[in-house]
Amino acid sequence: MPKTQKTPGSLLLEFLDKYDLNCNRLAKEINCSQTALRLISLDKSRITTSIAVRLAKYFDTKPDFWLLAQMDYDLAAAEQNKTLAKLLKGISKADKSASKRK
Repeated sequence: MPKTQKTPGSLLLEFLDKYDLNCNRLAKEINCSQTALRLISLDKSRITTSIAVRLAKYFDTKPDFWLLAQMDYDLAAAEQNKTLAKLLKGISKADKSASKRK
């Protein structure tokens, strides 16, 4: 993972710090599992759509903000994945001319 890449967990921790919250209190405020938020804050779990919508409502952001942070993190992790890189080498591109013949 690039060192400049903010993780979804670090982003959540920034918001917790900014609003003087902890995972327990936030979980109660947005009616979700304390464990889910704690795992997100540790980057051991992903931000789901449901959590993104709740965080967006609570922090007055857009769900896209949280989901894009997760997607950016996932894509950066995929770029670092050597197994995936090997697999991708064996995949050829679609033949555009074939689709025009139909």
